[in-house]
Amino acid sequence: MTTLDYAALYEANYRPSRRLKRLVARILWVGLLIVRPNLAMEVLAERRSAKGW
Repeated sequence: MTTLDYAALYEANYRPSRRLKRLVARILWVGLLIVRPNLAMEVLAERRSAKGW
């Protein structure tokens, strides 16, 4: 197998999909909002100011 074959194998079998990453991120945000709502709001405010929302 060449390096390109290993890359295709990784992409097909081992790399988490974008949808899975987004789902996990949303679950973590909901958990943070439930457990530490003030911290979650501070993080969101900091993100907004950094991105220029």
